[in-house]
Amino acid sequence: MMEFNFRSEQGAIRRVNGRYEIDYTKLPSAIEKVSKELLEIEATGDRARAEAWFKKYDSVPSELQSALRSVTDVPVDIDPVQPFPEPVQ
Repeated sequence: MMEFNFRSEQGAIRRVNGRYEIDYTKLPSAIEKVSKELLEIEATGDRARAEAWFKKYDSVPSELQSALRSVTDVPVDIDPVQPFPEPVQ
């Protein structure tokens, strides 16, 4: 969710006429920026910076919630069931 929100903020993901689009010209820069930010937080161990990051980007935007609700009744043609070869213990 955080990467979605960050990429949206950077303009790499945007909602146009009720649909989400990816701007492939902005995507590489957005990926670079989010990677740099997260790696710097990890490398420095800056807890306050990490908490600020989570606070800013960890929620599901209302537009996305609405979009997801609008497809809950879409029929599913395939319901894949993948058996495990061995019992999971």
